[in-house]
This record gives sequence, C-alpha cells and structure tokens, in this order.
Amino acid sequence: MKPGLLVISHGSRDGSWVTLVDEAIAKAAWPEGVPIASSFLECVPNRTIQDGIDALEAQGVDHIGVIPLFVSAGSTHVDEIAYALGVTAAPLAETGLAPFRVNARVLYGRPLDGGAVAADLGAASGEWPGLADGKEANGGAGGDAARALGGADDAEEDILLRMVEARLRGLGVRPGADGVLLVAHGSQHEPFQARWHDSLRGLERLLVKRGMCAAASHALLCCEDVAAAAQRLMSLLGGAADGFGERAEKLAAPFPMFDTAPSLGADDELGNHAVKRRVAVVPVFLSRGYFTTHVIPERLADVPVMYDGQTLLPHPALGRWLEREAERLLAMLAGRLKD
Repeated sequence: MKPGLLVISHGSRDGSWVTLVDEAIAKAAWPEGVPIASSFLECVPNRTIQDGIDALEAQGVDHIGVIPLFVSAGSTHVDEIAYALGVTAAPLAETGLAPFRVNARVLYGRPLDGGAVAADLGAASGEWPGLADGKEANGGAGGDAARALGGADDAEEDILLRMVEARLRGLGVRPGADGVLLVAHGSQHEPFQARWHDSLRGLERLLVKRGMCAAASHALLCCEDVAAAAQRLMSLLGGAADGFGERAEKLAAPFPMFDTAPSLGADDELGNHAVKRRVAVVPVFLSRGYFTTHVIPERLADVPVMYDGQTLLPHPALGRWLEREAERLLAMLAGRLKD
C-alpha cells in the first residue's frame, strides 16, 4: 500500500480566500513521506479535485485518505464530493458534479464539525470488510462503529469552539453581557439543513456553557432573515422573550436570564449603570469572500451589531485538526489492510 492524502476545499475567485486556506495547509505538520495534494471544488484553475487525484496517482498512490475541509456535514458539497469519488452510490441532493476518474481506494474523512457524511453505505463489496464498491465513508455503521468512523467528538467541537472564541476576543465580546449570533451559509435541502442546525446549536451551547458569552443563536444565510435573528437575540438578551414564538426559541441556545446585572470585570467603565447588552455576529466561514464581505453586511445594514467580517482563518487550531485527521485516516487505512 502506498497512501496519500487529498485535502479538498471549496475554492473562490478571491485570491485572498485561497491564500488563507493554502497557508493553513502549509503550516500543518504532515506525516513524513506521505504525498499530499490540496484541491478545490471550483474556481481555482489547475487545482481541481481531479488534478489532485491525478497528482497523487502519478506518484504511485493507491490508497487516498480524503480530508473534506468544510465546516459542517450539512454542506451539500461534502455529500456530492463523496458521491463523485465513488464513496456513496448516489448524492442526497441534485448535483452537476460528474464522477471523478480514480483508481485508488478512497477513505473519506469528516468535516470540521465531525459530522457523519453518509447514513447508509449499502452492501459492502466483500473484497475489503467495511468497504462499499471498494470505497469507504465515515458513517453508516451503528453503535461504536459509527462513533469510530464519524460523528462529532470533543476534539472536533473544540476546534470550532477555539476558532470562534478567537473571533469573540477580536470583537471585544463581554462574556457576562453580550450575545453571539453565528451566521453560516447553510442549505435549503434536507437532511443538510437539519445537519447545519444541529451543528450550530451544539456550538452555541458550548459557547454559553463555557462562559464565552451570555447568549448565543444562529441563522442560515440561504434561507433565514439574519437581521431578524440578530434583533430577536437582542430582545432575548434584554429579557423580553415573550411573543417571539416557538421558532425563535428553537433558534436560541439556552442561556441564563439575569436576576441582577452580570459581572463585567474590574476594568469595565459601566460601573453601577444599566448594562447595555450587545450582539456580536460571527460568520462561520473558513475564509473571507463574497458572503462575508458583502452579503452579511448588507443583510445587517440597519441592525446595530458588532461585525468585522473576519472569518475562522487564520487560526493554528486548523493545522492541528488537519494533522489529527491525517493520522486518523492513515491509521484506518493501515488497520483495514491488516484485517
């Protein structure tokens, strides 16, 4: 067996978007002697997914561990790439992505939130236990096997948590007073929309539970009113939650309603005056691009929020995640061969 690793990102026409991703990949400590290729789904000439596959196979790679560098398993791209690589029999939503030419066996990894990509792989080929048509995805098994092959764990949750926490510090969020609205692109299709909501709610709860903000909620750009979500969170922070309905309650993570003014720290200048609660908007996007520099600001134009357009990258936690995911995939490939 000669293994290789293929990192797949979305891509953008914005050169700075690509640079941030390339820099994160370059800074990771990759396993010595293992060929690495970094490819993009679209918009980056000469660095397509097929280019990456061809480059690895030209080096004699016959087993490819694929790292989908996407925030959530709710991304339709994660699913369509799995299909085009031959990992799953069919995509869960319509796609124009044609199957790739790939001779190597493919082991498909998991995105940043650790979510499983496929719920059911179908019958294994029998040639290699656990493989469907010679390929393997990270979901589909039940019980302990499912946890081993996919599904979020503390490590994945902490990656996104640390990246978002850095953004909160950059925005000057006061843990005892301010709320956080996470904004992701999302999807209009199921089961992807539900996956996005599940992933973001889990992150919200961690932010509140670990004392990083007073309240947290989220909104999906593709299908929800971001300005209205920010205004709801402001009202909830002010203790006026009545009248916002079941949907608002579902979008807001549980948070304490203060009986007294929260502690703002010794250096706060508010003293005994009433606390003015603020909402910080954090884009859950890996890199800066059209949505973070144009769409989100336009949607929030009339809402007084804290927003600076900065994204999750650059952050050293991503490099550590890439290293761990590479080790995990290579160990799984080696283990499969032994079996």
